[in-house]
Amino acid sequence: MSTASMIINAKSSRNVSLADELLYVTKRHNGIRPYVLERIEDLGAALEDIEKGDSNTLILAGGDGTMQAAITSAINRRRFQTQPNYVALPCGMTNVIANDCGLQGPPASSLDNFLWRRDRGEVSRLERPLIGMQLSERQDPIYGFFLGAGLFYTAVQFSRQNIQAIGAKRSFALALSVASFLLKCAFDDAEGPPPLTADLKNEDGDFEARDLSFIAMTTLNKLSSGIFPFWGEGGKPMNVTAIDYPRRKLFQAAMPMLQGKAKPWFPDAGYHSWKSEEIRMRFDGPVVFDGEIFHTTPGEDLILKVSEKAAFLI
Repeated sequence: MSTASMIINAKSSRNVSLADELLYVTKRHNGIRPYVLERIEDLGAALEDIEKGDSNTLILAGGDGTMQAAITSAINRRRFQTQPNYVALPCGMTNVIANDCGLQGPPASSLDNFLWRRDRGEVSRLERPLIGMQLSERQDPIYGFFLGAGLFYTAVQFSRQNIQAIGAKRSFALALSVASFLLKCAFDDAEGPPPLTADLKNEDGDFEARDLSFIAMTTLNKLSSGIFPFWGEGGKPMNVTAIDYPRRKLFQAAMPMLQGKAKPWFPDAGYHSWKSEEIRMRFDGPVVFDGEIFHTTPGEDLILKVSEKAAFLI
């Protein structure tokens, strides 16, 4: 059995004792090399040390942003001759990635169970396509799984200030955030500038100016709490949903939309979902990608393209 390396982002866990619990588990198993990050800036040094060894399994104990940063660095820096198998251990606030392709349950016990199963050859491998986001054609892509803009950014800020601030975590935090934000949007005055004005181009299309309330995309198969607001058909790997501005029939659309169940009147009311391999957008504003906030480059295309995959062990 080859060595497995584990990166623990102590800041993601929001609980100092969790890092100690994970380290205790690693001592019960042979061939586990742990790295504890006191800050995300230390990730590069940890990966440089890992690539010198024989690890083909990389356990990521952190939130969605930690996983995004590790996978991006591994691909862009070509750190490994063969990309490792990742293990997503949910130690962040919402853990959307781990909910789809990671270990389930309390982090320490789920890690212990995984390592026992790994020793017996009883783990499964699955792959997920990666969205490569380029803020400029001159920059390397950032690789991840779940991206949104417009009211999506506003919803994330709302959740952090009003839901996570009171201690709600993980699936409960996501469900409560969505419900609270939908109520807020339904009763807010819809007049004024749209949350997102963008030029949007799909494959083989021309740029189209759109006033949007919301746009989101993912390559995951599920999110959390039964929420999956995508209903587009076809075999392309990236699910995309956009809601026009002004918002119409929000109360009627909310439940079927969140469950990915299309209604015949959705297109006329401004609810659209499709599958894609590449999207280009032009707008000036923030983007939330796996929980991390980025800002578009004014006057340049935001390029969202599926070209890589990541493999996970569960």
